[in-house]
Amino acid sequence: MNIVRSWFRRVAGATQALARAFDPKQPRRWLRAATAVVIIVVLVGAAATWRFSADALMDAARSLAYDSSDVAQDDGAGDASASSADAERYLPVPAPLDDERVLAAVGPIANLSCKKADYAAQTTASPPASDLGPPLADTTTTDWMDRSVTASPDALSAPLSSPRFDVDDLMTRNLLAAGLSPIAALPAPDAVDCPALLRHTFNKLQTGEPQSLCQFQGKVLLIVNTASYCAYTKQYEGLEAMYRKYRDRGFVVVGFPSNDFGKQEPGSNQEIAEFCRTTYGVQFPMFEKSSVAKLTANPLYVDLAAKTGATPKWNFHKYVVDRNGTPIASFASDVTPDSPKLVELIERLLAEKYASKG
Repeated sequence: MNIVRSWFRRVAGATQALARAFDPKQPRRWLRAATAVVIIVVLVGAAATWRFSADALMDAARSLAYDSSDVAQDDGAGDASASSADAERYLPVPAPLDDERVLAAVGPIANLSCKKADYAAQTTASPPASDLGPPLADTTTTDWMDRSVTASPDALSAPLSSPRFDVDDLMTRNLLAAGLSPIAALPAPDAVDCPALLRHTFNKLQTGEPQSLCQFQGKVLLIVNTASYCAYTKQYEGLEAMYRKYRDRGFVVVGFPSNDFGKQEPGSNQEIAEFCRTTYGVQFPMFEKSSVAKLTANPLYVDLAAKTGATPKWNFHKYVVDRNGTPIASFASDVTPDSPKLVELIERLLAEKYASKG
């Protein structure tokens, strides 16, 4: 009985639709009305021929119900529906969640979560690589996600703070460095053997490279303060000749240019080095220009003055130091390098052996 009533309601609805479709005020709907009549005839014929259920017929006829209330009635606005020429280009759009392709694409996104607890049930055979160590085997994703928090509990609450173990390591290293500082200040074994007079470092005249005077340990030294524009400047020639004569026996001339007396060494270190090389062919070691005067003397000249009781009064003052680093004598500027007294002393000191403290 219900099926019969449903049929009557559907027929009544179809009749109303046909009436509206054949409305002379809407001539453009004749084609739609004719199509509807043909479909109804086909459905009735099919129902009489094949055994379709009443529900299937109702679902098929339901699509024919047409409501014209949504169609604009303003003739000037034109027909709201697509033209017949464009109708063939439009296909029905399936419901998004009923299409398997849509579900397959959207599914992984829908499964994402912002809660870490939602990952508890998920597992991974190869956890992502981490700078905290090798991946955990046979464990849950939560385990390796929580590993960084376990190592540093305050990392999330204070991301800019230093982990506790970093602070402890820094303090340990600083305390260790402070404890070892007295030992670090001790001289190296080579420096211990080096005579106290030679434990000074100066920059080379030619290159500016720092060099220790300990390199002259065990040698006889003639230490001279020089100048390029002095009446005694010609002594460069005699000093170089003495150096070349005795250097193979352990003799070294050491030059310290100075502008203390008469302002007779005004040039730069490069100018002094060039003058000594090109004018006198100087090859003996020379160091950068410095003061040798009593009040402003470099540390080597302070020691020499203290041990000998003599200070330079002019350019080309000479100190003689034996193999053990002990100042033996000093000579005034007017004593030339070929002076018999100076040469005799140099040869006697060269004949002596170096008394090593080792």
